[in-house]
Amino acid sequence: MRSRGVALLSGSVVLVALVAIAIGLVSPSGGEPAAPRPSPTTGSSPAAETTAPAAPVDPAALAPASVAGTWPGRPAATTEAGGVVDWCPAVQVSVSPSAAREIGDEAARAAACRAVAFTFDVRYSRLSLPRQSYAREDFAAVEAQLTDASRTTTYPARIDAVVASPGSSAAREGTGVVLLDGPGPGGGRQYFGSPWSDAGYADRAVWIDPSWSVVQVDLERGGPRPRVNVSFDASAGVPVWNPRAVRAEKLTVSTSATYVLDGPDWRINGWNLSMDLGGFAPLP
Repeated sequence: MRSRGVALLSGSVVLVALVAIAIGLVSPSGGEPAAPRPSPTTGSSPAAETTAPAAPVDPAALAPASVAGTWPGRPAATTEAGGVVDWCPAVQVSVSPSAAREIGDEAARAAACRAVAFTFDVRYSRLSLPRQSYAREDFAAVEAQLTDASRTTTYPARIDAVVASPGSSAAREGTGVVLLDGPGPGGGRQYFGSPWSDAGYADRAVWIDPSWSVVQVDLERGGPRPRVNVSFDASAGVPVWNPRAVRAEKLTVSTSATYVLDGPDWRINGWNLSMDLGGFAPLP
């Protein structure tokens, strides 16, 4: 770089001299000799700036962009607006004759849609990621779906139980929400980000690929009218990291659900829920 800079500057001096002769400032032969010109000098070239190489990105720090958005992998028949999914267009319903006679097919479908929405809007939620503690307000979304009687007489004790003993499987299951145990999912995998934190799912979905069976609606015997049992199987996957295979995977969590709903607005009066941790599979 230095030799090139000198050559360019020297060329400029020659050019200036030729221009001077052309306009008569000096003579090429005879006349007063021109005053000697100082030799061009070049400053030292600044040393090339070096930047430290960027720190390698930890692939386990953040779930991949493929799981961004609201419920990736949901059925095509569903719609989404403002982060809220309308599950009902994808719900298939089987109504018992007694329920059809008592409440009609339209109301039975509304009850089925309410149960599916509760499952994927509340039961499978960001609250599902492992935590070391819970607060009463964490379960406000559940309370909003309950009948007045359940919200005031039954559910408070369940919240108290999980707040007091967050490590208790029975207490977590009693909330109606999938509350995963921690710090990791087992099988040599890990949740994205730091343990006991949801930072690894920032701008990412915690749950993906929801699916469910045909929803069975039957009339509930006893109690106020209308009251129905709504039963179906459901599943969804939570993205996890496999450090040994160096890849993102999902852990499928299945639910077998029977909800008791009271009409006409179909709020939840009770449930019978069981959860099963399935296997791991690579993310598509």
